[in-house]
Amino acid sequence: MRLLSVLTLLLLTVFSLAAGFPPPYAKEPPAGTEIVHPGDGAIMVWVPSGYFTMGMDREKADKAIKDLGYKGGWEEAWAWEWAPERKVYVAGYFIDKYEVDWAQWMKFAVAFPQMKMKTPRGPVEKVPGEFSLYPASSVLWAEAQKYVNWAGKQLPYEAQWEKAARGTDGRLYPWGNNLPTEEDGEFVDLKTDAVSLKLTAPVGSFPKGNSPYGCCDMAGNVMELTCEWEEPYQNNPYADKMLSYTGHTNVCLRGGSFYFGKMAYIAAKRFGFTPEENYYHVGFRTAWTPPADYFSSKAFQDAKAKVPAAKAEIERLRKITNPKSACL
Repeated sequence: MRLLSVLTLLLLTVFSLAAGFPPPYAKEPPAGTEIVHPGDGAIMVWVPSGYFTMGMDREKADKAIKDLGYKGGWEEAWAWEWAPERKVYVAGYFIDKYEVDWAQWMKFAVAFPQMKMKTPRGPVEKVPGEFSLYPASSVLWAEAQKYVNWAGKQLPYEAQWEKAARGTDGRLYPWGNNLPTEEDGEFVDLKTDAVSLKLTAPVGSFPKGNSPYGCCDMAGNVMELTCEWEEPYQNNPYADKMLSYTGHTNVCLRGGSFYFGKMAYIAAKRFGFTPEENYYHVGFRTAWTPPADYFSSKAFQDAKAKVPAAKAEIERLRKITNPKSACL
């Protein structure tokens, strides 16, 4: 068995090198392995090296959108932006289990006082920590980039975000292929598409909507910034249509929010805002690619050991969380 494992790793390494991909880590951990990142204290989950299904072709997208009740189907959702459906290789990486929250952002703001939140009416805490678990929102792309530089991480690439949301089975939503329910995330009114009156929810409030790797809120709550421009994918047969209104002008966001309709929760859905746009339903999560020797290091063992305490602190904060959204 040990010989078979070694041969498998060698074959994967040779294949990866031949294909121009970085080889897998020598001691890559199981999918969903959790650590606490030393930069901002976020719990992160491991997404292993390998292929996944990215994007969605017209026929599948049209059916998914009509199943949600949109008669316009593919056209109504601008799903030409998702094409083509293809297999994409992504080297292993960590990604935040939760969207960046107020507590993490305020640690950053201590180091950079000019980086204040820009929600319409920022919350004033009467109980320390009562807004800590709400997602940081109204953050400009450049400000999110400054945050990840401070934390020693990055905004995720589109492929990293989508793989973390969909896994490797080509599912429509982070939780699978079933239509969204109120137990899956902080959504619009699923019957009328009206904006949720609750606005944002504390991160991790809907575990039934988690992705295959344990990522929370990858559909709904706040839209999430990536590090990429919203450009047509290579070999997109509708590239000219997309370039008629965008092209190196809009930052790509993912995941939908409490503000957008149900179609936004399809994991292949893409959005684009200019870098100067700033909305109360936009936030982010971060990604991190560890050094080659990380999984054989003491730092990795220490980062894993800190997870129970980090989770206990989240649960402590959850008990004192103000039910009124931090967006107000």
